[in-house]
Amino acid sequence: MSYPKEEYALPIQELYTQMNGATSFRPMQQFQSDTWSARIYRSSGGTLEKATCSFLHITKGTINGSPGSISRFEAVAYPENPKIPALFIMTDMTETEEMGSYIVFYSDLIIQDRQPHQREKNLFATVAQGVCDQHGHSFKDYNEFIGGRGTFGGNAGECGLMGFFQEKDIPFLEDLMRKVVPAYAEILELNENEHPQDEDHENMYASRARFVEWMIADSLGTKIMRENNIPLHILEVSSFPPVVKY
Repeated sequence: MSYPKEEYALPIQELYTQMNGATSFRPMQQFQSDTWSARIYRSSGGTLEKATCSFLHITKGTINGSPGSISRFEAVAYPENPKIPALFIMTDMTETEEMGSYIVFYSDLIIQDRQPHQREKNLFATVAQGVCDQHGHSFKDYNEFIGGRGTFGGNAGECGLMGFFQEKDIPFLEDLMRKVVPAYAEILELNENEHPQDEDHENMYASRARFVEWMIADSLGTKIMRENNIPLHILEVSSFPPVVKY
């Protein structure tokens, strides 16, 4: 079966249009070789400085040393205002000779200004927990899987969930993706009148620098890309923050 589905990008793109405008999208970027392909959509505007959704497919590749394939969907949205957390959604289906077929899902906030943001975290977690309860899953278990991993260079909100799933869980994961996008829209609206100071921008650039370092050195997704000779440029276009200062 096809997973992730092309339609997963639609609510994300609708959010970007709502926040940045219909003319905010750049031409779709496409990259490919004999064994992999990537498509990246990007919106840039006054609310979301860089907002992307991307599809990556690896066929006849290697995944953690085992012959296999992977199909991944990812969405990352970085608000221009450092006082607003960024959004991260990633899901993929991996199939290897060693491990068989399985799905990975991770959704979370990325904290840009090193502040607690408990209100935003609670909102995001409440929505995710509601979907888990509805489908008979344990939000607590999936949420605890995030904690203490130093994800995003220590900037993960740790208010979403991460886990390994099977095909039978796809309706649950699709419901999660449908629900967390409007939750994030509410977070943007809650903070639309927040006015950042110089310190907030300094914290944002420091946080973004740690995020990039983590992506290059520690991210399993980057390791798989490197294993399959996918250039770093793809990661820069799809996932990196818009501006990084050291």
